[in-house]
Amino acid sequence: MITIIWILALLGADLVKTPSVVPSDSGGVVASAKSGGRRWTANWTMEPIERNGKKAVRFTERGQGHVSPYSGEVRWSLEAVWSAENGLRPLETEKIVTSSTGTRIATERKHFDFSNNTVRFERQYSDGRSEVKSISVPPDTLAVEGIAGVLRFLPFDRNMDFPAHLLSNEPRLYSVSFEMRSTERIRTPAGEFEAYKVEMLPHVGFLNVFRSLVPKTYFWFTVAPPHFWVRFQGLENGPGTPEIVMELDRNSP
Repeated sequence: MITIIWILALLGADLVKTPSVVPSDSGGVVASAKSGGRRWTANWTMEPIERNGKKAVRFTERGQGHVSPYSGEVRWSLEAVWSAENGLRPLETEKIVTSSTGTRIATERKHFDFSNNTVRFERQYSDGRSEVKSISVPPDTLAVEGIAGVLRFLPFDRNMDFPAHLLSNEPRLYSVSFEMRSTERIRTPAGEFEAYKVEMLPHVGFLNVFRSLVPKTYFWFTVAPPHFWVRFQGLENGPGTPEIVMELDRNSP
């Protein structure tokens, strides 16, 4: 009976559709404070893989610079694996943060179990402290790790209003929707692009109640297929963190 209920819930959920071919891609990112001044840079990859005999996508990111909530300069490596079987859904993520000299500071992991609609979140610090949580999530939950690569497969049109839930690194679960705002030409370090401007709108909780006080969150994706990500504007890591502009860097395709 539980399995039937879960299948019905999944059928009612909006999932980002898996493309017929998942592309291999890579590039660079540069992030600056909205008020000016570079904060960090990173390189990322995206590739189709198989996980336990099923289609999946792996995202990686390696970066360095000043990123919240850390006070000094840090480096990090990130890997996220998403299922690509019946819609794109996160499976597991791992992020390792070190000092600029390579000393490990923290390790964060998320393991998604959609058969039970739960996520196991783990955060371990180099001083021995740890944090472990089990979080209940609906079937349409997205992870922030890899999200720019996943959202390029949204059904872009002028009436797009795509509901979902987003699990942040706090960790907190937000009910959101991705809504088309405009088509505009933008300039980035990687060049000029005709791009779809998509706003991420919160619907419940802190961000909804104080929406007028919280900076808006936007993503830009190229109008030309395969609609790759070119810009992000919003809070770096949730409420209380700096507002940033993150863009495709010049070493990207």
